[in-house]
Amino acid sequence: MSVEAWQFKYGAGLTTFTSDVLSFSGTQGRQNYIDNYAGGSFNITIKNQSNQAANFSRGTAVSILFASGNTFVYGDVVGITYDDYPGNTGLSTATITCQDSITKAGKWNLQDFTGYTGDWTTYQARYTNNSYTGWTSPQVTAVGQGLSRAEQVTTYNGTILNRLNLLNNAERGQLVAIGSGISFLSRASALSVNSVSLHRTTSSATSISYTNFRRINSLDTFMNQVTVNNYTMAGASILTFGNNTDSQTAYGTSGYTVNTADIGTYQPSGLASWLAYVQGDPNLLRFEVDFDDAAASKTAIASFLYGASASTARSTSVTWLVPGAGSNTTTNVLLEGFSFSGTPSKTEYTAYFSSLSVYQYFILDSSTQGILDTSRLAWGYG
Repeated sequence: MSVEAWQFKYGAGLTTFTSDVLSFSGTQGRQNYIDNYAGGSFNITIKNQSNQAANFSRGTAVSILFASGNTFVYGDVVGITYDDYPGNTGLSTATITCQDSITKAGKWNLQDFTGYTGDWTTYQARYTNNSYTGWTSPQVTAVGQGLSRAEQVTTYNGTILNRLNLLNNAERGQLVAIGSGISFLSRASALSVNSVSLHRTTSSATSISYTNFRRINSLDTFMNQVTVNNYTMAGASILTFGNNTDSQTAYGTSGYTVNTADIGTYQPSGLASWLAYVQGDPNLLRFEVDFDDAAASKTAIASFLYGASASTARSTSVTWLVPGAGSNTTTNVLLEGFSFSGTPSKTEYTAYFSSLSVYQYFILDSSTQGILDTSRLAWGYG
């Protein structure tokens, strides 16, 4: 296998600095379905004998691109760590730290903001965009209308990201950092299928062969008693309860409270019930899958990761073997996020997946979302 020939560029003119790069690493997305989004970041260590780091002032845009020219990750410089060789005779280096658009949204405070009008979740998320406010805050793109509605906020004080998390807790979709903006996927859009799958041995243009595979049962995401805390337009708190009594009887009670931007009482009641059932199985699995471009097809890796961001095709399958079993198991999963680290000789990745069942709702005649007793009826505004 030949490894990915990365391109590294900075600034408005997309100046190439690939020849100076020694290593890079970072994260994007989240690891677990139950997590709020905090944003991603990446580090690039470069040669710095000639003070090349002077080109990377705070706020400079930096892109890591696949050999094809498609963007892998993008962020703005927030700082530099210098490792200066004593005597200025050896290899001095600088590590440039960049943060993505979701992290940036977590640092943009709204003060007495009145623009959050009641609307579908993904649509309300756009109301901080330049076309509404004139601000250069991270621009939010709605991918799908959203299947839940968000309450109007009379006056909002907090970060853009905090509101996006509340909206996504209502919608149960995903946030994806792409370029300088954020894609907010409705729960229907999050089910878009990627053309690339993951397999323990098969490597091809549409299959990533992995080097390590971890399946993790629900642990602290096992929740069969759910309280949804949403708010009226004036800011008063409303508590709504969901209980999976069969699970509580079989396994004991385990509960949590989730804060959302849901409107009314009917919609959060459906959400609370939904969560109590999809998270009420202690054997529910999530997956961590390691792969690298020295062992797997770099074409498949690039297609998978670029498709998951640019086309927001997050749903795929992973094929694995139960120890001692005579045949493989194939599980439908949905990408939550990934981490990566690389040098010119190899790039290693860890991808984090949830079982599709925690997003899965019934769609008539669908081969993956139309399965009785597996795909649960949806909930939404009513």
